[in-house]
Amino acid sequence: MGCGETPYIKLASQLFGDRMVIANATGCSSIYGGNLPTTPWTKTAEGRALPWSNSLFEDNAEFGLGMRVALDKQNEYAKELVASLRDQVGGELVDAILNADQSDEREFTSSASGLPVLNKSCRP
Repeated sequence: MGCGETPYIKLASQLFGDRMVIANATGCSSIYGGNLPTTPWTKTAEGRALPWSNSLFEDNAEFGLGMRVALDKQNEYAKELVASLRDQVGGELVDAILNADQSDEREFTSSASGLPVLNKSCRP
């Protein structure tokens, strides 16, 4: 028997991968979801897994919102940093990175292809 949610969280993590963020409320899912070394969460071929954290109290909605706000702020800051490199690496590369469609996994992976070029351009 056991908890019925395990196959669902495995499927959800397979569908959305490391782009899914989990803010978990303490309970049964904390036991089967965080019991190392085994876990139902899926990781990518590159070894990346989704961000998962647990809140002990009855505030996991607010906890999850805080995680989302933090990710949005990090994304905003990353875009500011890329934009500040316009003169150094060229406007075409900066625009390609900042305007890349990331609405699905294929677009997301494709948009990341400009990052090695950006890294190489920034090195002395």
